[in-house]
Amino acid sequence: MGWWNRAVTGLSVVIPAYREAENLKSILPRLVRTLKAACSEWEILIVDTMEPTGDGTEEVCLANGATYVNRKGGNLYGDAIRTGFAAARFERICVMDADGSHNPDDITRMIDTANLQNADLVIGSRYTKGGHTENPSVLIAMSYMLNVTYRILFGIKVKDVSDSFRLYDAAKVKSIGLECDNFDIVEEILILLGSRYPNLRIVEIPITFDKRDKGESKRDLKKFVRSYIKTIRKLMRIRIKNRKNRSADTGDNV
Repeated sequence: MGWWNRAVTGLSVVIPAYREAENLKSILPRLVRTLKAACSEWEILIVDTMEPTGDGTEEVCLANGATYVNRKGGNLYGDAIRTGFAAARFERICVMDADGSHNPDDITRMIDTANLQNADLVIGSRYTKGGHTENPSVLIAMSYMLNVTYRILFGIKVKDVSDSFRLYDAAKVKSIGLECDNFDIVEEILILLGSRYPNLRIVEIPITFDKRDKGESKRDLKKFVRSYIKTIRKLMRIRIKNRKNRSADTGDNV
C-alpha cells in the first residue's frame, strides 16, 4: 500500500522565495487548486528572507492561503531549505521554485507516482524520457556537465540530480544533517539520503522546466563556475563523514 493511502495524509509544499511576489501571485492560486484536489491535508510554506524585503511577499501569502515563514540561520538558499524542512508539519514534503519554472499541476503526478510505486523520493526530471527544459543552451550544457559529474563521482542513479522539484518522505529527509548553503544542497540531499538509506526508492517523472515567469534569476553563473570544484570536494567530505557516522551507529567497519 502506498503512503498516500494511509489514514493520516498530508503534504507540505516548501517554496524558497526572494523577491518573488509577482510570480507567487500567479503560482499560488494554481497550487491551491491542485492541492485541494489531490490532498486531504496540506500547507504551503513560502520561505522568505530573514527580514521582509518589502516586496509584498507576505501579503501575497496571506491572500492566497500560504504560510509566510522567515529564514533562520542566514539568507542563503540552503538556509531556506533547512528552515522549510524544519517548519513542515506533514509526512511528505514537496519542494518547488517560486519563479514559475515548476508547474504546480505536476504535483498530482508526483503524488500518484509515490502512491503507485511506493517511492520514498519522486524527482521531477528534465532529463528522463519525456522531460524537457526551456533554459538557454549554455545553461543546459552546464547542467548536463554537472549531472554527469555527480552521477559518476557519487554513484547517484538518477538522470536529474540538480533540479529541486521533488517529493520527499519527510521523516527521512529530516533525519539527515544538511550543511550546504547554496544550490548544492539539492545534490547534498540526494547524496546523504542515499548514504543513510541504501534501499531508498527513487522514481523520476518527466517534467518541463519552464523559463522564469517574471523578474531576474538569482543564480550567479560566474560564482557557480568558481565554486563548482569546491562544492564537489565539500560533498565528498560530507558523504565520507556521514558514512563514518552511520558505521559507528551500527557498529560496522568503514
